[in-house]
Amino acid sequence: MAFVVELVFRGRETDRLSFGEAHRAYWKRMAARGILLGGGPWRDGSGELLVCEARDRGSLLRVLYADPYAQAQVVGELRVREWNAVMGHVVLAGLERSTGGAGTHERIRGGVPTPVPPAAREETAVREELTAHERRIATMMLDGLTNKQIAESFTVSTRAVELHITRIYRKLDIRRRAQLAAAIDRFEAALAC
Repeated sequence: MAFVVELVFRGRETDRLSFGEAHRAYWKRMAARGILLGGGPWRDGSGELLVCEARDRGSLLRVLYADPYAQAQVVGELRVREWNAVMGHVVLAGLERSTGGAGTHERIRGGVPTPVPPAAREETAVREELTAHERRIATMMLDGLTNKQIAESFTVSTRAVELHITRIYRKLDIRRRAQLAAAIDRFEAALAC
């Protein structure tokens, strides 16, 4: 099962410095084991968003409570939400990134890049449609709302909205908000065929 975890830190940043290295090393090991799929700190440094895979919620909680930050009581609030596979688990499980020249692509699995055959890339691109939630976010973007405004309307963090936007961009093969309207028109035309 996939989970989205929000860690909200308490205290000052200096309180976390002494445990920072152990925290990063711990999550690096979790990525190598396939538990941590992605994530990172919030821009303001007040917390982190983690995307994890675990057998069940209890297993994930055991992993979270073993985090050096949790052991040191640096985490003030912990939110764990099960992530529905329709909302992008497939994208993360076989996460693709372009590496630049000559159309080279890689899949990231457990933090280790592996090549993706061209046929698999084309097959993945054909299968991935925008979900209803991604369409709502794209519409709000086209209406000129900022990421923060979108996050407030769904009562989620700005980072959660950024993850959805990244997924939308990946599915539409674009890099900027300015390309969104044309890409959606092309995408929907391709699906209609």
